[in-house]
Amino acid sequence: MRTPTADKAQSKLWFQDGSWWGLLWSASANATKIHKLDGTTQQWQETTTVVDTRVSARGDALWDATGNKLYVVSGTTVLSEWSSPPSQTAVTSGSAALHRFSYDPVAKTYSRDAGFPVTLHNGSTESITVAKDSTGKLWITYTLVASDNSNRVYVNHSTTSDTEWGTPFVLPTTNAQVHHDDISAVTSFQGDKIGIMWSNQRTGHKRFYFAVHQDGQPVNSWQTEVAYGGGVNCSGGCANDHLNLKQLTSDGSGRLYAAIKTAHQNVGQTFVALLVRDSKGQWTSAQYGVVEDEHTRPMVMIEEMATGASKIWMFAVAPEEGGTIYYKTTSTTNPSFAPGAGTPIISSTTDKDINDPTSTKQNVNSQTGLVVLAASRTNSRYWHAHIALGGGTTPWRRG
Repeated sequence: MRTPTADKAQSKLWFQDGSWWGLLWSASANATKIHKLDGTTQQWQETTTVVDTRVSARGDALWDATGNKLYVVSGTTVLSEWSSPPSQTAVTSGSAALHRFSYDPVAKTYSRDAGFPVTLHNGSTESITVAKDSTGKLWITYTLVASDNSNRVYVNHSTTSDTEWGTPFVLPTTNAQVHHDDISAVTSFQGDKIGIMWSNQRTGHKRFYFAVHQDGQPVNSWQTEVAYGGGVNCSGGCANDHLNLKQLTSDGSGRLYAAIKTAHQNVGQTFVALLVRDSKGQWTSAQYGVVEDEHTRPMVMIEEMATGASKIWMFAVAPEEGGTIYYKTTSTTNPSFAPGAGTPIISSTTDKDINDPTSTKQNVNSQTGLVVLAASRTNSRYWHAHIALGGGTTPWRRG
């Protein structure tokens, strides 16, 4: 598996019971298995729990502390580039499934629940993500390429239980027809809403859109917003298929943060940005890097502090073909980033194509620390950084 930490919108890690856990590929088992990070040695320890045996499957992990359950949506993937859509053979093969695991705090192990995995849809996609709303429903989103190479944003949700699901449907907005290279992501926010963000690189769009669904309302009830592009904080080539979502919960504002990449090509233009949605649905943006910085695959994380002065950690790869993971930090209330590449946190003299940073959907703090996982595509090696929040060092380690 050459890209085990992809795709951009997905989260491979979670923090539970004092430890970091992750979805990592096991070469010996030829499967994705749950691994535990040893905090002392900074080595990933393989557990016995198998998540998915399919080589081309990539997962999105959601730890539900309320239900004490780990959810993983894992789907077989297609390679999609701007100039080359995936073949229909690749699109129609494979499937996506929901896995659910229970945690035993005494044995410190995860076990698969009865009735799982559950098939969510047939066919392969570039990315798929999962979220849980306040009524207990699970939601997923993905984009699916049709035989005519048209692409649409799909949504589905559980019904009477985690094992019962409705029929996938196209997000009910005219903006849900997208380019074959576009992706979508889902999140829960403000305590009672589900949000779906997607890129739209089609001619006449070139924007990031965001659709809001109130928990408990009919499934076809969505409010669509322009998050970036079309004159909202940006004009021109404002969209690329790179996005990563987080929400701030500690101050009750329900603000959303999205790390995105544009399609700009001119020196000095914004290439990577942080988008912020306030409680009233207004979007603003902060420039993270410009075209000449060559950032790619941005990821945003939120450090929640007891004082309320929460902090944004934003990560990106440079150059675009892979190499070094950089980060910058800023306040959640008035985001502003210093110019330049940022501070390097994962790099190597031997693995020069480290890429695809990933972490957890959870917000972090001084008790959890912050772990970022990445992978070298050529040598198929994992790399990670563990950041001791609230002071301390920021070492990088190879997993």
